[in-house]
Amino acid sequence: MTSVSRPGTGPEDSPEPSPKPLKDEIAESRPRDGRRLDPATFEVRLRRWALLLLIAGPVIWFLVQQVR
Repeated sequence: MTSVSRPGTGPEDSPEPSPKPLKDEIAESRPRDGRRLDPATFEVRLRRWALLLLIAGPVIWFLVQQVR
């Protein structure tokens, strides 16, 4: 019994170039001047901080109440 490979699955059939290393992609996504933030990136960071504070605030309050 021989194994048959499906068409388009071989390395020579790949039309896409190999992916870049993650360091290169991160470096390309950063702004060149280092200070300007994309509004979408700023919104995501702001939402993450808000969520962190929304969760951490009551947890810290609860722990302080338990220590007293």
